[in-house]
Amino acid sequence: MKTLKTRRGVAMLVTILMASSLLIIAAPPAAACGFGTWYLPEGYTGGNFDTYILVQNPNEWDAEATVRFLTEQGASDPLELELEGNSRTTVTVDEQPGLEDANVSTIVEATSGVVVERAMYFTYADGKAGGSNSIGSQVMSNTWFLAEGYTGPGFDTYVLVMNPNEQDARVSVKYVTPVAEGAGGGEDIIKEYDVPAMTRYTIHVDEVEGLEDTEVSCVVTSVAPGAGEEGEPVKVVAERAMYYDYLGVDGGHASIGAPWISSVWYLPEGRTAIDYDTFVLVMNPNNNSVKVKASFLVPADGAGAGRRFNPYPPEEEEEDPPAEPDTVITREYTVEPWQRFTIAVDQIEGLSETDVATIIEAEPVEEEPPPEGESGKGCAGVVVERAMYFARGNNGDGHNTIGATCAREYWLLAEGYTAQGFDTWVLLMNPNMVAVNVRCTFMVPEGEPVVREFEVAPRSRLTVPVDEIEGLEQTEVSTKVQVLGPVEGEGRRAACETPIVAERAMYFTYNGIVGGHSSMGVGE
Repeated sequence: MKTLKTRRGVAMLVTILMASSLLIIAAPPAAACGFGTWYLPEGYTGGNFDTYILVQNPNEWDAEATVRFLTEQGASDPLELELEGNSRTTVTVDEQPGLEDANVSTIVEATSGVVVERAMYFTYADGKAGGSNSIGSQVMSNTWFLAEGYTGPGFDTYVLVMNPNEQDARVSVKYVTPVAEGAGGGEDIIKEYDVPAMTRYTIHVDEVEGLEDTEVSCVVTSVAPGAGEEGEPVKVVAERAMYYDYLGVDGGHASIGAPWISSVWYLPEGRTAIDYDTFVLVMNPNNNSVKVKASFLVPADGAGAGRRFNPYPPEEEEEDPPAEPDTVITREYTVEPWQRFTIAVDQIEGLSETDVATIIEAEPVEEEPPPEGESGKGCAGVVVERAMYFARGNNGDGHNTIGATCAREYWLLAEGYTAQGFDTWVLLMNPNMVAVNVRCTFMVPEGEPVVREFEVAPRSRLTVPVDEIEGLEQTEVSTKVQVLGPVEGEGRRAACETPIVAERAMYFTYNGIVGGHSSMGVGE
């Protein structure tokens, strides 16, 4: 089975050392890429919502997968998939029996390593139209961190919790707001919710008293009762979705949560030119202040700095030149205890007209005494996401993703589509001091993969327009990214010594809906 249906229309402290890329905490099977189990909390098939599950088999051999859907009432009958080696498969959730009008979470269990994402296209209340996408999680956890969230005029924020266990769960949600007058930062707001076994639960954050007009991050913690074996809390999976009208741009985006904090985060995507706004969201879930250093990497020599948007091209307009290559712009910020902090990248001098990737590095504030009852310097772990809003013609949307906590030699990206009205971009971020060679293997539903190689300059970001690659002009596509090592003359190092970070962004017209979405890759 290749593709079940073509797209419609045009279609609290976890040790920092455990952190690896995105949500990966265990090594894959020997000689295999991907992971055997995936959880996707968000999904909706009612009204004008279409939900797709994208499954990439990045291995040479075939595999089988079982897909189960969790609604507010319980679990559906399983769906069985056959996954050919080096292929991509699409599941249309709206067409599954009993799921024609449901809030739905998804579990994918495969006989070999795979990578799974979820894409949604929608018209939300008040005509807000767009799309969203997120990578799944390979783990359940007792704690989830969600850095982004906003409940001001025109914005709706939802927290989605799935309980893929046979025991009921109870979760406590702590809402973290900015420390600023008129923007929250007062008494902690904590609410508890019951999530029955094998169900999905939705929290509308805007309806929580005290959170009607504020930026907000969330910490979701599984607590007793709802205990499993030996009285342990039942592990869950959490995600956040937002729908909005941002300066006349309406749409939506979503992101899986992070099951831990980290002192380093990478965000390959970002753009500030023309009608793009980019924000980096930092959440400090500690009792001590944290000093954050943000480093911004731009394209080298203008490579990959342009971005076409096919569905509704902008009026003829000259772009300002991109930021100077070979110059990494840095800024430092202090994030107070239990604060949500926003960095407006467009407003930073030298970054107003460019593609840009971001590195966030955090450490405790040195002169600050440790919190009461604690010793040492305090914790430096934070949680980081990136949100973007954009307009083209009379339409626009936005997208969002959690960052990656580690650069890697291999990256996997399940989603991608290049047919009429869809543009797919792979974003490659090289945080090393040497240029590296990178091989991209593009996997399609039928036929042999297409392979291309690229050179990514040191401390820079490169954009790969997938639609422009011969053989990929009209197809669904997944991507495997592999570092081959430094370019000739840059010294002798193994590929694993020069890791990178990869993300994918898509812009589209889908059944008349103009929008975009993005997702961090899965690193190995």
